[in-house]
Amino acid sequence: MINVYFSGMKYFFLLLFLLLGLSVFSQSKTDLYIEKYAELAVSEMKEFGIPASITLSQGILESGNGESYLATQGKNHFGIKCHGWEGAEIYADDDAENECFRKYKRVKQS
Repeated sequence: MINVYFSGMKYFFLLLFLLLGLSVFSQSKTDLYIEKYAELAVSEMKEFGIPASITLSQGILESGNGESYLATQGKNHFGIKCHGWEGAEIYADDDAENECFRKYKRVKQS
């Protein structure tokens, strides 16, 4: 009985060790987003005066770390709607169903 208990504990701690080890070496999706877009955010900060941290934070929230439908299919990281836009469009549910959002060729345009 005691032997079974220690055997089970051994596997528990081995699994715990492996999971903790993996988390130490893997970057979070947010970290990867920041790494990918930091240079662009700093460039935009120099041009428009909006702190890069604010731009990155808003992009992270609005785009789900760059993984939302609007970000992946429309390169729209900020949820910018059409309102007078004459360029490409993409449709998604937001406050209402099937709303019009701006669609860009490059993230920088967002």
